[in-house]
Amino acid sequence: MGGLMNGKSQGGRATLHDVAALAGVSVATVSNYLSEYPYMRQSTKDKVQAAIDQLGYVANPAARTLKTGRTGLLTLSVSDLRQTYFAELAERIIAAARYRGYGVMVESTGLERVREVESVQSVRRHLTDGLIISPARMTASDASVFDGDYPLVMLGVQPFEAPCPHYLVDNVRAAYDATMHLVKAGCRRIALVGGALSGDESSRTARARGYRLAIEESGLRYDPRMVREVADWNGLGGARAVIALFDDGIKPDGILAGNDHLAFGVMRQIRDLGMNIPENVRVVGFDNIDESRYSIPSLTTVDQSSDAVAIKAVDSVVAQIESGGRAPASVEYVPHELVYRASSPEA
Repeated sequence: MGGLMNGKSQGGRATLHDVAALAGVSVATVSNYLSEYPYMRQSTKDKVQAAIDQLGYVANPAARTLKTGRTGLLTLSVSDLRQTYFAELAERIIAAARYRGYGVMVESTGLERVREVESVQSVRRHLTDGLIISPARMTASDASVFDGDYPLVMLGVQPFEAPCPHYLVDNVRAAYDATMHLVKAGCRRIALVGGALSGDESSRTARARGYRLAIEESGLRYDPRMVREVADWNGLGGARAVIALFDDGIKPDGILAGNDHLAFGVMRQIRDLGMNIPENVRVVGFDNIDESRYSIPSLTTVDQSSDAVAIKAVDSVVAQIESGGRAPASVEYVPHELVYRASSPEA
């Protein structure tokens, strides 16, 4: 016995032919509808969609890729998903892409330059339709990696001019604002944990410049020993930086940390040394990850508008996909905000 059973072929899975038969249209019409053919009557679209809904038809993505040249996927490349900021950013980008009808293949490069370069290949090999990347280890010599016309969006501070739409926080200004908050709160010996005094342009060097600018504009003495470079931006790195400061005879009354994880380690070590926060030492973090509101004490921190970054990045790369080419190079700074909590209440 051939034909349809309950509207489906005998195999049990609805096919393109099943949808066409139920809707009373040709297979070509159903295919055009799935490919978003623009010149189709609304009444026809409604019939095809009703048949799809009734049958529970699911399009074969591989077949659609062959027909349209698109995968319906984006690549997101970030430096380290163990950093909560990037994990939360990835979730926001996945949600924004899902709203636009795209899936996301997430790659964590583990802070390795080679893997950052390799992440570009997924788009070059047409495994995905576009790339959103936040590299942390590339240098100015790597700029040519991004040559081409494939859809591309870049995030974060980079040591070269991005050849595409580029979204980031003004790290210099954000660190300046956070440091000035500590100055206004009465701190006079302010340390920066996680900054870098030299090297390629990065969030570390940019935040160090903002910190120094605020110190000097406030009339305080700038001491490079107050800037502590940290290899790993985690709690252990923050704790060790505090120990090193006190071992060197430096007793800060305010600390700006390069991210919230560093700040958590800073606060733990300060308490272990028998001091209170914020009475003896005020602490400010960077990123406003979810845990920052639940730490003890809750952490004052810089919010980097990750929701806005996610939406802007996805909207841009999808627009490039639909236009068939990369958008012109541009730089857009998203707003930042200092979120005041118990570790350093608003002055």
